[in-house]
Amino acid sequence: SACRSHDRHFARGRWRHGWAARATALTNSDRLRSCVVRASSTLKLSVASMVLLVACGDSSATEPTVVLKPKITISSTTDPVSQMLAEIYGQSLEKAEFRVARKKAFATSEELFAAMASGDVQLTGMTTQELLAVTAGSTTSDDVPNTTGLQAEAINKVLPDNLVMGSPTTAEDKAVVFCATTFTDANTIATLTDLGAKPGTATLAAPEGFETATPLGGAGLNDTYQVEFKSIVPTSADKVVEAVNAGTADCGVGRSADPALSSATLRVLQDDKALVHTDVILPLMSAETGSIDVLSVLDSASARLTTEALRTLMASLRIDGATPELVALDFTGNAGT
Repeated sequence: SACRSHDRHFARGRWRHGWAARATALTNSDRLRSCVVRASSTLKLSVASMVLLVACGDSSATEPTVVLKPKITISSTTDPVSQMLAEIYGQSLEKAEFRVARKKAFATSEELFAAMASGDVQLTGMTTQELLAVTAGSTTSDDVPNTTGLQAEAINKVLPDNLVMGSPTTAEDKAVVFCATTFTDANTIATLTDLGAKPGTATLAAPEGFETATPLGGAGLNDTYQVEFKSIVPTSADKVVEAVNAGTADCGVGRSADPALSSATLRVLQDDKALVHTDVILPLMSAETGSIDVLSVLDSASARLTTEALRTLMASLRIDGATPELVALDFTGNAGT
């Protein structure tokens, strides 16, 4: 076989697994003088040709590039519920492969909000009334709008430009009236309007001072719904559910997130005229953090966080004694990861 030499131009490129398929570009500056191959047999020539092609070839293939998602710093106040909410949103992001860092909890909502405004923290969970208190200074019921939409408008007017709110949940912990289901079924009562339409029907278990309490008190219920109770049974707050279950009273006053209200024997009456202002949970984040991908994850978590779900979480937190992190793990489905 004949021996010959030739010049071959090739472009620089990355090698993949030590092999290159072929040259895809030529440069004038890089040249490789081919070697002279003397083969004594067809087999040797074929092998030498393969080696020559591989040695002289080049690959345009590149290694896949791993793009890391942004790191997001979360925090909360020292209140276990606040810690749980921050973990729910943080763990939801981790499940979506975002990197999440945790900053030590703050003593107050005001301190946490200041850290958010300064950029030290990028994400937390708050309630609408909590946000109104730290942004607009609204501390009394007269200062607080009574619907989620109006609250969001009020917050946005005073929220720093570098902070944004995610979609609100339907989960809230506010004062409510609840009754035994035997009573509501017998009287066809589902709302406070229904209760007001049947004056003198229900006995109520309530703590001392209920008559003048605001916004949910005897006077407020009468003014808004024309509710008139047959009688009010003075009962300490921690014994109200027990009194209703025992039949001492038909109805009671409590908190919407109380795990005991998940019982099938009790029904929370709908506050259909919003006597008690809403106070729903939502994610608060830096504007830079609020990308479409992040908002999609957070909105999905918020959509699942209902008052019923919150009661279950509160039961784990306050009755079972689980840590906020573990409670959040059960909610997000990250347990074991």
